[in-house]
This record gives sequence, structure tokens and C-alpha cells, in this order.
Amino acid sequence: MKKRELQAIAQAAAKNIKTEADLNEFRSMLTKITVEAALNAELDDHLGFDKHETSESDNNRNGVTHKTLQTEDGRFELAKSRFRLR
Repeated sequence: MKKRELQAIAQAAAKNIKTEADLNEFRSMLTKITVEAALNAELDDHLGFDKHETSESDNNRNGVTHKTLQTEDGRFELAKSRFRLR
């Protein structure tokens, strides 16, 4: 994604932030989305194919596991993909 596209998204989201609580909630949501995206990208790389793609490999995704992550901004639950190696 290009920098201009990210700036447009951030500016659109910032219009709805009115209080410190709104900002904290938005920051936590961004952290959650970023961590989940990084974990999914790592799994795609490890398995050698993207989610919902077919593969000749015996390895496959097998649902999600929920994990709680503690950060400086508080705790939040992640949906982490599981996989099975055969």
C-alpha cells in the first residue's frame, strides 16, 4: 500500500476520534490488526501459500486459536491461525 493511501485512511479515521478514550481504543485496534496481519503473513511464508489457496502440500490451516496479548496499551485478544503439518 502506498504512503498516500495510508495517509488518506488515517485522516478518515482521525475524523471520528473525539476523546482520549477514542484514541486509545483506535490505537489498540490498530495494534491488534497489525499483529494479526504479521502472524498471518508469517504463516503464509512458512506454509508457502496464502490463506484460501490450494496447495499440493500436506500442510494446511486448521482454524484459529484465540490468544490474549498484554501490551503497554492493555490486553487484547488475537485470532491466531492454526496449522497442521503432516
